[in-house]
Amino acid sequence: MSETASGSDRPSTGPTDEQPEIFRGAQSRDVIWAKADEDARRKRDRLRRRKNVRRFLLYHLFLGPLMTLAIWMPRWFRRSFLRFVLEPISFRATRKVSLSNLERVYGDELSPADRQRVARQVTRNFLSGLDENLEALRYGKERLLERIDDSQVRPVLDEMFEKSPRGFLGLTGHLGNWELLGSWLGAQSGRELAGVVAKRNTNPFLNARIERTRTTLGMPTYYREDPPGDIVKSLRRGKLVAIVPDQDVKSIGGLFVDFLGSKAYTPTGPARLALTADVPIVCGGLIRTGDGRFRIEFEEPIWPDRKAPREQEIERLTQAWSEVLERLIRRHPEQWAWFHERWKTTPEKLLERGRGQARIAEAQRPENSDS
Repeated sequence: MSETASGSDRPSTGPTDEQPEIFRGAQSRDVIWAKADEDARRKRDRLRRRKNVRRFLLYHLFLGPLMTLAIWMPRWFRRSFLRFVLEPISFRATRKVSLSNLERVYGDELSPADRQRVARQVTRNFLSGLDENLEALRYGKERLLERIDDSQVRPVLDEMFEKSPRGFLGLTGHLGNWELLGSWLGAQSGRELAGVVAKRNTNPFLNARIERTRTTLGMPTYYREDPPGDIVKSLRRGKLVAIVPDQDVKSIGGLFVDFLGSKAYTPTGPARLALTADVPIVCGGLIRTGDGRFRIEFEEPIWPDRKAPREQEIERLTQAWSEVLERLIRRHPEQWAWFHERWKTTPEKLLERGRGQARIAEAQRPENSDS
């Protein structure tokens, strides 16, 4: 048996003088694998570069100029475009899911005509929020904050501040104008807004624009993909953090709680943050009242019990804020995002996904690799 080039006693995996002619010039399996890995890496790099070029062009040639144009176009023209062009298109695109969700929750309580009416109002509410946010970017958020009636929430916050010097977790849903509520929390709640928790957009150029927009409206950004340590520190130092966790996001940790008459997969992040930082959850919404005015509706703070078993307390807190949000939605159904597939994740789908992940993990274990 020949020695390897390194002089070790390990048998050579490459061709030798003693091997048949057919094997001469062949490469070892380790070399072949290394080349395959390098080829795969180069392919991934090429695809990543192409994708970034497409994202760059999409933002700089279309999305960026469109956003700037939307801010600076005459208000009458923007509102007319939203109402008579974008609203019919958006309604047709979202009507099926909205009507299905409304039927699921209300059943015979709403006639088909009423469900159709609410679904159309939902679309109009969403576009009204877009118009208001564009107005705030052009003229400043103070112009809109003056139209907010916060008389109901003031006593709630004052009483909470007397109980604890720490911050709080401001929680709302995709209800009314949730972005403007974040601006109000930062400007007039009585606590400094450390940031809002949001999902990072896959287009880095668009994400940077969105982040600048939130900052202009008084809302720094935390990303839910990042470690929560900075959020917990801010809460403990007396600041507030805003979060909008009312959607079905299967990629993050959650559990099933009762929501609008059905079990809904719900993020446990807010409960874990509140429990870790020992701060209350204040759940509410900024409701559109007509004539360009708003009213803040908050309920009593939900205080965490750190003496209770942790997982049980996380479930209790998650169920509690879900119930508050449900009451708000039932009072103002035309202002919630019914077009979101809120009940898409089911226990069966979650279990099957877990099995699939387990099979992938099992296949990747070293002992299951070819030797």
